[in-house]
Amino acid sequence: MCGIVGFNWQDGDLIGQLTGLLAHRGPEQEGLYVGNGVSLGHRRLRIIDLSDNSRQPMSNEDGSIYVVYNGEIFNFQSLRAELERDGHRFRSKSDTEVLVHGYEQWGMGLLQRIRGQFAFCIWDSKDQCLVLARDHLGIKPLYFYSEGNRFIFGSELKVFLKADVPRQICKPALDYYLLFGNTPVGQSILQAVKKLQPGGYLIYDLKAARVAERGRYWQLRYRPDGSMTMPDVTKAIRDRLSAAVCSQLVSDVPLGAFLSGGLDSSAIVALMRPHVKELNTFSIRFDRPGYDESEYAKIASETFKTIHHQIQFDARVVRELIEQLPYYYDEPFADPSMIPTSLVSRVARQHVTVALSGTGGDELFAGYPRYQQIRPLLALNAMPGLLKHTTDALVAGINKIIASDILNKLRSFLGPKQGSLNVYLMLFSYMFRDRIERQIDLGQFDWLEDSFCYDDIITNVLSFDTQHYLPECLLTKEDRASMAVSLETRVPFLDLDLVELASRIPSRFKLKGLQKKYVLKKAMAGILPRQIIYRRKQGFGVPLAEYLRNELRDLAFDEVFAETGVQLYDRSLLEQAWQYHQSGRSDYSRLFWSVIMFNRWFKRWMQ
Repeated sequence: MCGIVGFNWQDGDLIGQLTGLLAHRGPEQEGLYVGNGVSLGHRRLRIIDLSDNSRQPMSNEDGSIYVVYNGEIFNFQSLRAELERDGHRFRSKSDTEVLVHGYEQWGMGLLQRIRGQFAFCIWDSKDQCLVLARDHLGIKPLYFYSEGNRFIFGSELKVFLKADVPRQICKPALDYYLLFGNTPVGQSILQAVKKLQPGGYLIYDLKAARVAERGRYWQLRYRPDGSMTMPDVTKAIRDRLSAAVCSQLVSDVPLGAFLSGGLDSSAIVALMRPHVKELNTFSIRFDRPGYDESEYAKIASETFKTIHHQIQFDARVVRELIEQLPYYYDEPFADPSMIPTSLVSRVARQHVTVALSGTGGDELFAGYPRYQQIRPLLALNAMPGLLKHTTDALVAGINKIIASDILNKLRSFLGPKQGSLNVYLMLFSYMFRDRIERQIDLGQFDWLEDSFCYDDIITNVLSFDTQHYLPECLLTKEDRASMAVSLETRVPFLDLDLVELASRIPSRFKLKGLQKKYVLKKAMAGILPRQIIYRRKQGFGVPLAEYLRNELRDLAFDEVFAETGVQLYDRSLLEQAWQYHQSGRSDYSRLFWSVIMFNRWFKRWMQ
């Protein structure tokens, strides 16, 4: 992977400074282009064609087209052969050059042909325009700023924070962060800086000094095919996932895989194994019971004869990591699994340059407990008022005895009747557990309704998670954690053909009764051990709740009640949550983590 940055004026000193901020994304080579009214910068992590022939910014023969690019085009070899038949001549063996000649040949039609994980900018000097594009699912990041006569783009927000753009915080993005732990699709934490949407493109006209066109070249649509049979579907999944893994093994540097011992990561390792002579796999474990998947990782490693690396971490290492996270996560981000993802990336980078992961399997095939829970909660919320009131009183009475977070959350669904989107957002958020939290207005997020446009509730929640949770939480987390140590990660489950196949599979095959990922489990039968396929989902967790009560209590208190000039929550709410958490009555670790990460970010980048 790499880092890219650029803007619509010539300034060699500034482009050098901004490009340097992305050195962690590409520590091996820097490239700059300044001329014809633009400045482009690139930091390179060498993956395919390690020679200087693949240096970026890369141009065509007459210098009329330049490209800076982050990612991998997995079908570049077939596209290259097609372009060569049409008379194009290549000077490198890289996938980057396919973008140069592909744009010459097909113009914007290039976007309909490439498959992979990418974010790039093409400078077309003849048409005097900058063309930005981002991959279909949002695997690779791309931000932009366009105000007045200035246009800036970059792989990470830090380049804008150092480029003197207005630092006004975007209130809707902050509100979204406080409920869900990340900023939303299309908007960064800064009001003036936007994210290019997954499957999106943008054309900036230098002569007019404005964004001339912005849109989507691809968007996920669910069209369940009722004629599909289970045998046909399981075979199609096996074939497509296997092809996806094979296509993503193209590399001139060592490859490995993350291996937690879960269904998704084990499936990737199983399909990699025949094609990789010495397969290194990586996992971590924490010093608390319940956060140790080593038993299952060991089963998978021994089954597929991998060279497995497992390192144990504790609160001391987490404390050190907290100091570093705000630099690499340069806008507020509060999914606690950023901790283990960062740690396992460190372990992997000691042995390989590329690691495949199982990210995306849960969103394609319904792998989260919330998919089991949404239908009963909708039914609960739709009960007649008197029945809801009686049930709420009963639950409240029981909760006085057992003090359960689950019952606190359940009471949120016994309030006023909500639409299906709001019910899901209440379930999805780590908030909505007491009277104050239940007063949060979800009407401000009605723009998310575009994901809830299907007749089937499971299809709606899969649509939401794939278009919002996946790119803005999971893929952001994996990109920043891996790029912090110059590790490229690849996600075969998000192969475009597999994603489109999954969108045609009826939800009854994905969630069968209460069995999650039913069709994927059937597809992997005979390939993975039964104890891997049918183990209980654990998730990529960290014992944060315990750490914040013990080893990290002092750090948490200082951060949660620090004065930053931005009041995220009412102090009385935080004081009550702190008391409940420290007594063991409730788990407010996600709330505290969101405050800690925001405050750390604010002090690092805004003060």
